[in-house]
Amino acid sequence: MIKRPDKISIFNYCFALGVSEVFFLSSFYLSILDVSLFALALPFSALFLLVSLYLFLRTNKAAKTSHNQEERRSEIYAFYHQSFGIFTIIFFVLLFAALAYIPLLQNGGHVYILYCLPMALFCLIPSITSYKGMKLYKLESDKNLTKI
Repeated sequence: MIKRPDKISIFNYCFALGVSEVFFLSSFYLSILDVSLFALALPFSALFLLVSLYLFLRTNKAAKTSHNQEERRSEIYAFYHQSFGIFTIIFFVLLFAALAYIPLLQNGGHVYILYCLPMALFCLIPSITSYKGMKLYKLESDKNLTKI
């Protein structure tokens, strides 16, 4: 049985996300060099991105079922805030990469479009979940702000 993460932080999924981005950037490099092996790096990037998504959802579940949520409120809020930023940036990068390769369909652009659009949509799942988590675990200092 898989053990639930005790620490609620972005480091639970960041390694897999970093490996995914290394494969993604290496595929761009191979594409620029006009080596047809660039298409082999994209499935590995997708695999690690999906593993990262799974690890995020597992940490999200651990944050929701944590016994001492009030004591760890700032840690949970920081997790959601950082996750929202990371996955939103990755969403836009993948979306713009897919849009940039539309004119280059004959030079391997269709491979990037078929990879980037679904992976961008997969990155929307943790972005939306993180946004909802940020609203749910809003810090007390944010609630008590007065307008001047």
